[in-house]
Amino acid sequence: MRLNVRFAGAGGQGVISSSVLLAKAYGIGEDYNVSQTQSYGPEARGGACKAEVVVSDENIDYMKVDDVDVFIAYNQTGYDKYCAELDDTDTVLINSTLVETKNSQHYEIPGTAIAEEMGNPTVVNMVMLGALTKLLPKLHYDKVIRFIREDFPASLATSNIEAFDRGYKYMEEELIRRLKTQS
Repeated sequence: MRLNVRFAGAGGQGVISSSVLLAKAYGIGEDYNVSQTQSYGPEARGGACKAEVVVSDENIDYMKVDDVDVFIAYNQTGYDKYCAELDDTDTVLINSTLVETKNSQHYEIPGTAIAEEMGNPTVVNMVMLGALTKLLPKLHYDKVIRFIREDFPASLATSNIEAFDRGYKYMEEELIRRLKTQS
């Protein structure tokens, strides 16, 4: 198995932090080989930001993502920049509060709206990571929670876990809705 995941958004949206958590959960938590890379513009906040995670049960000889399997867009700019590279078979999650798409196959997660409902707009990345975790193969909820607890001070871990849980449950409900419409 090789899974290529790309996150795109703006600096300050937690793109890199969510990709690092994903890499830790798969690599340390699930015992897969992982590679995590990131790039961002010179701006401290608001500039373009991209992070990629490669997950494999074999050695990773090439750590870049050329052929995306899963794409997560936190903002419209990130979506627009990379959506042309996507195939119909790729899994795509968008922060539908900030991203518009005409593709009904994309998973629309109102990440920013959920985070704002919680009174903490900085946890949008955890909402998106929760939704993503529900979709990904061989990744367990409790493994990601473990690394959220380890990576954040206790004062921040609670709200990040709540946001992660909300995203996970939102995706759970979305999958049920999609099953009902297919029947």
